[in-house]
Amino acid sequence: MRNGCFDIANSLLKKFDPISLNEMDGVRLMDRTDVKFALSFDSLAPILESLSGGYRVLTIKKHRVFSYRTDYFDTPDLNMFFDHHNGKLNRFKIRHREYIESSLSFLEVKFKSNKGRVIKSRIESPKDDHHAFTGFVRNHTPYNPKTLDLTVVNNFNRFTLVDNQLHERVTVDFNLSFNDKVRHFGLNGLVIIEVKQNGKDRNSLIFEIMKKQGLRPASISKYCIGVSLLKNHSKFNNFKKTLLLINKLSHVELSA
Repeated sequence: MRNGCFDIANSLLKKFDPISLNEMDGVRLMDRTDVKFALSFDSLAPILESLSGGYRVLTIKKHRVFSYRTDYFDTPDLNMFFDHHNGKLNRFKIRHREYIESSLSFLEVKFKSNKGRVIKSRIESPKDDHHAFTGFVRNHTPYNPKTLDLTVVNNFNRFTLVDNQLHERVTVDFNLSFNDKVRHFGLNGLVIIEVKQNGKDRNSLIFEIMKKQGLRPASISKYCIGVSLLKNHSKFNNFKKTLLLINKLSHVELSA
């Protein structure tokens, strides 16, 4: 999704030294802790200015900002959504993610344990490989793959920062949009920053900068945002605070 924000992000990243995928191998963090922040795109520049000396930016064939499409699957009753909504731990998300520029795609399962850790499993697979989907879901979740439906499609842009000590990754997502083949929501101006670490180091530079900017961690999930916006169900009240924050930070565009 290339627009003004895409170009601005590329410009802001010019001060960062590059890091390759191979160099990032030591900080894949498939078993990790996550902390997220929500902010406006206009707030991004001073944060990146402060981070540029301590982090490098993932660079692949001169690309620094990348495009993603994620298909999320759930039961007809949205069991996985409501597990998150109700604060249940030992919960799952099942998705298929496409990395547009590299033409790669993966089936992924994210498991949030009762220890607060996020464990991600994935296999490379095209979207229409139903045999791979069935086997992967059976092997990594308690769900019957035959009962799962495509619930939400999410598109966004992302760039990834890695600290110089290779201890943490910071993903920055913007230009988020969601659709369910009936309605479409675009969240212009919203940025989600996610800090991924093996442990819980709240003294790292990114946390210092966020604190100085007056930004606090937010409980936010792109899948749950999409369901809440598209399904518009009264039972989604536990996400009301998150949705109010999103409305404050971004301009929501709806089309049907």
